[in-house]
Amino acid sequence: MKYLLIALLVTLIQCTPSQPTEEETDTANPSVSTIPVVATQTAQRKAFRWLLLSNGRVINQSASRIGFKTNGVIAQINVQNGSSVRAGQLLAQLENREQLLALRQAELQLAEARVEINDLLISQGGRKGDTTSVKADVWAYIKLRSGFERGLLALQKARNDVDNTYLRAPFGGVVANLNAKPFSAASGEFCTLLSQAAPLVEFAVLETELMAVQLGQTVAVQPVAFGERRYKGQVVEINPYVSEQGLVQLKARINGADKYLFEGMNVRVQVEKGIPNQIVVPKAAVVERSGRKVVFTYAAETDTSGLAKWNYVTIAHENDTEIALSEGIKAGDAVIVEGNLNLGHDARVRLKKKENPD
Repeated sequence: MKYLLIALLVTLIQCTPSQPTEEETDTANPSVSTIPVVATQTAQRKAFRWLLLSNGRVINQSASRIGFKTNGVIAQINVQNGSSVRAGQLLAQLENREQLLALRQAELQLAEARVEINDLLISQGGRKGDTTSVKADVWAYIKLRSGFERGLLALQKARNDVDNTYLRAPFGGVVANLNAKPFSAASGEFCTLLSQAAPLVEFAVLETELMAVQLGQTVAVQPVAFGERRYKGQVVEINPYVSEQGLVQLKARINGADKYLFEGMNVRVQVEKGIPNQIVVPKAAVVERSGRKVVFTYAAETDTSGLAKWNYVTIAHENDTEIALSEGIKAGDAVIVEGNLNLGHDARVRLKKKENPD
């Protein structure tokens, strides 16, 4: 009897149906497991941060090619390429022994003329060292007779000749294109001097983008060679001419320039402007269907599921993260930003569960 009861209990346990787990329920109901999971964000009416990106080149309106004003042999060079110099700083010097001798000779000649003037003043009834002690016409005669005027001109020329053997910076800047060497002949250009006071960046924008740029607008400049460096500037010139390629040339003056900005350097230029009263959605909300731009909106049916609605849209502006739409979406619409790549119109979708904050 005991064994009979045990057998009956085993039979009952084997015949009782077990309750399905949650995983088994999802597997048994493919209509739930295959519904796409999506995430949404709300379309907003706000000012759109419009960005214009362009490539440009650093130019310098104060770049000067400088050289000695006289021929000679270079005796000394005090700078090198990349040297920062101040206005009036000595860059190089020629051998000038002959010029210094000529200056000394001119000084002696003028001193002799002054002695002769005193002798002539006395001989003409005047007083030594007093040019007002004789009449004006007599004084004019004395200056010519003594060689005083010729002495002054000779001294001025000798001083200029000596000064021309020294090459000084006409303004503060950076030395470039210096190829001369000591003890070589000075001929032509010695170097190029680049002013760092306010260099310019020249860049181009499309004709269709010109409406978003105006004089005085702030730009951001990033050198290609030094990607970690950023500079600010303002648009100072818009050339009123459209090229055959549909481009308009602009110039912006860079603020806070330093030694890292070289003449001719390639830079990236970013122009930013706020465009008010735009319908703005995340860039991820826009997908393409048959060559047209589409945004799917979410129409809720329950707390966790609903339908994806297909909407053709027209893009007005875009930047790196957002898109402004001119038609197709209204402010407040819930637009699908995740899981929208393979959706169709009226496709049933589930909302992605929001993660609980830690």
